[in-house]
Amino acid sequence: MKNDDVIGLFDAYADDLYRFAVSYVGTKHDAEDIVQDVFVKLLSKHVLFFDKKSEKSYLMSMIANQCKDFLKASARKTSVDLESAEWQLVGSDEFSERDRDVFDELMRLDHTYRTPIFLHYYEGYSYKEISKILKISESAAAMRIKRGKEQLRFRLEEET
Repeated sequence: MKNDDVIGLFDAYADDLYRFAVSYVGTKHDAEDIVQDVFVKLLSKHVLFFDKKSEKSYLMSMIANQCKDFLKASARKTSVDLESAEWQLVGSDEFSERDRDVFDELMRLDHTYRTPIFLHYYEGYSYKEISKILKISESAAAMRIKRGKEQLRFRLEEET
């Protein structure tokens, strides 16, 4: 791709891709590296997009794959200080205390459940689109969202 095209994609989607990467790998620093790696890879690829929706979906798939590779290569368990600024919602003034509690609990879920829930509720993807991004069946995406919601509900009820 041309530099201008990649810069345009970066301007349009970097924030969403970054939030998705943070939700997947759990740390701000690693998420920044992953997003940067994806855009560097784009410079060497010849990709044509037919519409805006396919651009973002393709980039989300690249991020998901890069995150999976990172987690496989990582010999450590991800440990995150959940009180740190990297977990705070962007524009958190717009969110209620309950929204922040839900988001914090979401970030504590295993990435198997966290990722599809994040894609569905925070990014607005359908089950079919999630299945393509994560390379799982549509029913697996739906089941992960269902089980993740059950875990979230249980954890949130414990708090109150």
